[in-house]
Amino acid sequence: MDSLRDKDKKIAELESKVNELEQTLITEKTRLRQAVGAWRRKVEGKGAKRKALREGYNADTGMHYKVYVLENVPADLEIDFVLEVVKDSILPKVYPFTFRRIDYSQKYKGWILEVEKPLNKDMQIEEEFLRKYYR
Repeated sequence: MDSLRDKDKKIAELESKVNELEQTLITEKTRLRQAVGAWRRKVEGKGAKRKALREGYNADTGMHYKVYVLENVPADLEIDFVLEVVKDSILPKVYPFTFRRIDYSQKYKGWILEVEKPLNKDMQIEEEFLRKYYR
């Protein structure tokens, strides 16, 4: 009889703990949604800005590239939201360049965005050089 009461008491305690944890999770989920919403409003209100770091040409791929550090995009945002901001706010402004990659940089304390566009420029000088100097 006592063991049955003990089991019932333990079950009730466990159920109480489960309910308490469920409430904690619901509260935390709400808090996180509000925090993400605040960041979203901050980014949408100011707009994501970009600052050029470098630009160049990669002869192996035939691509002209530009690298930017994104300002006003918080470091602790999930990558899904960062990609959404890039797609909606940045890419239309850098067209015809297209998205290549994005990383977070501790050095620049911001997101590093790389965009590229085809620029198939033949940079080989061998044939022209041989014709010009060894006739």
